[in-house]
Amino acid sequence: MTTDKTPTETTEHSAGELLKAAREHRQWSQKEVASQLNLRLSLIENMETDQYEESVLPTFIRGYLRSYARLLKISEQQVLAAYERHHGNQAIEPRAMHSFSNRTEKEATESRFMLLTYLVGAVLLGLLLLWWWQTHWLIGEPPVAESENAGVPHEIVNSVEPEPLTMLAADSQPDPEMHTVLPELPTSLAEQTAPTIFENESTQSSVALLADPPIASSQQLSMRFADDCWIDVVDADGSRVAFGTKRAGYQLQVQGRAPFTVTLGNPSVVEIELDTEPVDMSGFRSGRVAKFSVPLQD
Repeated sequence: MTTDKTPTETTEHSAGELLKAAREHRQWSQKEVASQLNLRLSLIENMETDQYEESVLPTFIRGYLRSYARLLKISEQQVLAAYERHHGNQAIEPRAMHSFSNRTEKEATESRFMLLTYLVGAVLLGLLLLWWWQTHWLIGEPPVAESENAGVPHEIVNSVEPEPLTMLAADSQPDPEMHTVLPELPTSLAEQTAPTIFENESTQSSVALLADPPIASSQQLSMRFADDCWIDVVDADGSRVAFGTKRAGYQLQVQGRAPFTVTLGNPSVVEIELDTEPVDMSGFRSGRVAKFSVPLQD
């Protein structure tokens, strides 16, 4: 006597089916969901049909699924687990390629940053040496006017002193002999003393121009995460300085040239500072993807 055993079939719903069922239960359209999440309508359709574009990394897909599940108030872990069951194998290879690309881009960014640091240091050192040489030359060179005056005979200085006024009052007629007593100053003294003033002024002007040269510098962007959140940060040079999913409690610090272009999957769980100055995040709604510039544009 044989007993037929019928295997029990279990239906495991995909992530898209879970999201679609929850959306229809709330009687929302896909367009309404796309508007609330600030995402493209085609992306909402792809998530519900479990068809994802190859250009979208698995990290970003998980971030979209989290935001969608949070909006519908269903379990994020259940949706992510369903996604892993159906797309786990496909996500392994892109994740490995993404890790290698991340390491390569990070090394390239560090190389550019070190090169910029060496260049700035060389410029500062050159300016410091130039400033020292200018200062040493100005202090060590004796004033030209004083050295020239020191060479004038003492008798000439005494001879050019004016006669007392009482002598002019006694005789109003000019004495021809007085013109012979007073010797003329050497023409070289007058010609050499005048240019000295202009040389000193021009030298001081050149020192003033070299005193404050422009110095290029990078800025520090700091982030603190109160919950899991995926991010994408690009600096003004177009270099991606940070991206991926950051766990709750993680603190991130990156260097780059402002303004930074920041994309956050859930901006309400992130605190941002630029050079210790906090960035106001109150204008971004919870559960929506936000893309903005730091510092914030008015």
